[in-house]
Amino acid sequence: LSIVISNCLILLVVSWTKAFKNVNKLFLFSLTISDLILGLFVTPFSIFNSLYNAWVFANDIFCCVEAYVLAAVVIAALYALALLQVDHFVAIRKPDRHHYMLSPARSACWIFIVWLVAVSFCMPPLISLRRARYYREAFICIIEAKKQRAYFMTAGLLITAPGLSALIYTSSYMFTSAYKKQLTFFYQVFPDRASRPLNYKINFINSIVFLLCWLPWCLLRVHHVSVPRSDRAPPEIHFYLFWLGICTAFFKFIVYVIMSEEFRSGLR
Repeated sequence: LSIVISNCLILLVVSWTKAFKNVNKLFLFSLTISDLILGLFVTPFSIFNSLYNAWVFANDIFCCVEAYVLAAVVIAALYALALLQVDHFVAIRKPDRHHYMLSPARSACWIFIVWLVAVSFCMPPLISLRRARYYREAFICIIEAKKQRAYFMTAGLLITAPGLSALIYTSSYMFTSAYKKQLTFFYQVFPDRASRPLNYKINFINSIVFLLCWLPWCLLRVHHVSVPRSDRAPPEIHFYLFWLGICTAFFKFIVYVIMSEEFRSGLR
């Protein structure tokens, strides 16, 4: 409910008000829709599984589809955050060329590429519809990487590295002296875009929250497959860390409410 309601509110505020007028709305829509898909088509089915403490759906194909959608939307969310940060970076560093470099047509192309990458990541192992398993500790289906560990290590690195690199590079600009000097020029010449630096910081906070919430579970999975069964973490730890990552789908709403006056005005 938190995921669905918060993301629907974000879509309504961004679509029908002047909130986030200095944000690339196509990238923000991509991020919000990926989180909304997570709330509509992935997490609700875990409720039934948690009630019975078992996979309650008769068809295993459904488990594969759920695992596929989960992986795709998480990857799409990571890249949407990266693209938003790139947009802010270009808008402040090269404001005179921003509308050309990240025009609506180019932004739409980037979104298409991002979703194509996210959808393609899990396609090879799931073609046979036999490469997903019920993650009993978290009451959800995930992709089974044990039998194709080499593929997932290689593909995962190739897919996540560009997004993480873009986030790190564009965010590091905020802490340089060149950024502070550019802000003075930016405020004087482009006063109509004065909220852009704040939105830059907001997306930086959302990116940090996203990475910090998913990192513990990723490290837990690495630990899980690299140690003997007797030394593995208890099931409760898997549950808490996995659903901490899922909660990033509505944490950004909280960040917007706390940090953005534009968003609060849009809600009102």
